[in-house]
Amino acid sequence: MTNSFRKILVATDGSEGSLKAARTAISMAAQNRGELLAAHVVDDEIVKEFCRTINKEEREARKTLSANASKYIAEIERLAAQSSVPVRGIIEHGTPHEEILKLAEKEAVDLVVMGKTGRRGARRVFAGSVTRRVIDLANIPVLVVK
Repeated sequence: MTNSFRKILVATDGSEGSLKAARTAISMAAQNRGELLAAHVVDDEIVKEFCRTINKEEREARKTLSANASKYIAEIERLAAQSSVPVRGIIEHGTPHEEILKLAEKEAVDLVVMGKTGRRGARRVFAGSVTRRVIDLANIPVLVVK
């Protein structure tokens, strides 16, 4: 491992794949005396689908999905605390790959860590995977955890 990976962004969607990625990111941060940024993006398209499916208003749907996001972030914060790794959780709203890339740039992270497989849905068929898009568009290293 290189010491240049001191500020690590781990993107989570609450899936087992993203938890594996978080564990790897935490281990790397601990080894490098680094810090972790745990991020979840509430996908605007998923909000719209959620509204249609369960007949909720957008504000209500965002509130529900943001509450889930908080749980995903809290789990990573708990895991990081066990390894004494400083962590900060962030919840963004928008298109996941775009928000992850904006956050990585804004926070000047050295590495993005993501799971290979995450949550799936109809949108993935059309949009491609978030991980694939981050890999293709990132200007910094991206570690994909299987």
